Amino acid sequence: MVFCGLGGLMFKFTEGTFETYYKCGVKRVKRDFIDLLWLKSHNLREDDWKSLARSRLRKFEEELHSAHEAGMTDYSGMRSWSFLNGIVYCLTILTTIGYGHMFPKTHTGRALTIVYALIGIPLFLIALTDFGKLFTRGIKFVWSFVRRLYYTGSCRKVRKNANMDDIFKGAQNLYDYATFKRPSLFDPTSPMPPESESQQQTETPTTPAISNFEIDDEFNLPISVALFILVSYIFCGAVMYMVIEKWNFFEAFYFVFISMSTIGFGDYVPRDPVFMIGSIIYLVFGLALMSMCINVVQAKLSDTFKQASSKIGATIGLEVDEEGSVITAAPENIEEITPVRVEIANEVAEAK
Repeated sequence: MVFCGLGGLMFKFTEGTFETYYKCGVKRVKRDFIDLLWLKSHNLREDDWKSLARSRLRKFEEELHSAHEAGMTDYSGMRSWSFLNGIVYCLTILTTIGYGHMFPKTHTGRALTIVYALIGIPLFLIALTDFGKLFTRGIKFVWSFVRRLYYTGSCRKVRKNANMDDIFKGAQNLYDYATFKRPSLFDPTSPMPPESESQQQTETPTTPAISNFEIDDEFNLPISVALFILVSYIFCGAVMYMVIEKWNFFEAFYFVFISMSTIGFGDYVPRDPVFMIGSIIYLVFGLALMSMCINVVQAKLSDTFKQASSKIGATIGLEVDEEGSVITAAPENIEEITPVRVEIANEVAEAK
């Protein structure tokens, strides 16, 4: 936020000075032309007045042409490079959306944009990574709560411990020593006998392990859950833009998707700078959510490809490792085999 504020001030003074210079020139020529029409309209003949008007209009056209050649596209009284618009421009740089509705016209502003992007984009990616972890942990917390409630029928919180099996084993040994018994041979980490295992599966066949309820930063949510959350987030944003910007639902949905995918065509852009800043904040969380969903799909596809390559390799007789790469047999050691072959050849020659 501090970096965006500094960038807004920087671009306001850099591009705002350039904008003010040309807009003031156009306003001055227009004001002089109107004053001249009023003063000279009473004491000039029609031909002289038309000639004077044509010369003044020609000068006004020259000023407009000079401003257009310099990069000015808006000749209204509204300033394009205010402080809020500068922040909006900085946010479009950091998020790499780049709508294109605002861009620098001076070489100084373009050079500052390059430097600002080189510093700001890595800084934003660091923040986006933290946002992604925050989203992942929050969503997985809700998802684990729903699963725990579904499987166990209880809302009891399962604490995340280092290793539950070691704690159970240590508690059992401590109890055996306290009661002067021989330490129990019970080992939670060891595989259970077939009888007890089948009995436990009969009792609770679908209850997941405690570790499945732990909250971490890994992107191992089901794809359906991740995509449902992403589509719901885009849907809510589309409704918001449909109400505020008066777009239809498809246009609002299109704008949110194009922005969250960082394509940023710029054909649809919010008009109010304050709402535009709020939109960027909404899109930042959307980018984190989009990144999370892409990682979920990528992990699922990677596992699917590894399993497919292992099955194909087993079918055609090739050995495939866990990464999906074909394992090739190491060539025989020629230095060790060659003396043996020479010795066998000598023995055959002696026998002959």
